[in-house]
Amino acid sequence: MDVALAAAHVSIEGLGKTYKSPRGDVVALQTLDLQLPRGAFVSLLGPSGCGKSTLLKIVSGVEAPSSGDIRIGGEVMRGPPDGLGMVFQRDVLMDWRSILDNVMLPVEFLELPRKEYRPKARELLRLFGLGDFMDRYPWELSGGMRQRAAICRALLTDPQLLLMDEPFGALDAFTRDELNLELQKTWLRTRKTVLFVTHSIPEAIFLSDRIVVMAARPGRIVEVIDVDFPRPRPLSVREEPEFARLARHIREIFEATGALGGGDVG
Repeated sequence: MDVALAAAHVSIEGLGKTYKSPRGDVVALQTLDLQLPRGAFVSLLGPSGCGKSTLLKIVSGVEAPSSGDIRIGGEVMRGPPDGLGMVFQRDVLMDWRSILDNVMLPVEFLELPRKEYRPKARELLRLFGLGDFMDRYPWELSGGMRQRAAICRALLTDPQLLLMDEPFGALDAFTRDELNLELQKTWLRTRKTVLFVTHSIPEAIFLSDRIVVMAARPGRIVEVIDVDFPRPRPLSVREEPEFARLARHIREIFEATGALGGGDVG
């Protein structure tokens, strides 16, 4: 995909975020400018404290910026945008509800017709390998299965913009690889605009069209890197020389900004 030719879905212009504190202001984000092409998979990659999650909260409308604007489809955002889906690091499933009823939560929240969306929820669960677990409860499922259900929940209302805040960070390496493949397949099928937060350099390279490399104190964009591997990408792409070159280049950026050494980027 040539992301440079795609129309911008999200435009971030001069964005800043400062938290007030009695012991001094904390600059979480400093003058960010970023374009998210429509239908692109964009990753925010950086160490803890660089403002990745803060940026996601601002794009979601949960927090207001201190300066700058966000435009969705050319319109300045004034609160939570329509057509938004969100996946968190924790699945945030309700243990007293079945998996199917957990996936149906956005429909209840938005007061949409249940009869219309219940078949869609079932189909999504089948696509994500959870067809036999719709009537189970979250505590009966593995971590990877729970996160699959959380992704189904985010996709149910067919959002055009999907925000994902380290959704696989708490999973073991094998399950993380499996869900990386599943997410890639889903993205290829739906072509959502995705803004994905991760600490993992290999994960960012494998999934992304574009990687936004960030540094901390203050949170800022250091470099934006386009990733040109053809899709669908097998896990074996990580063994290619160009993959290793990209990973090395990103590590050199983190070394230059002092991010490596604390063990929070890998």
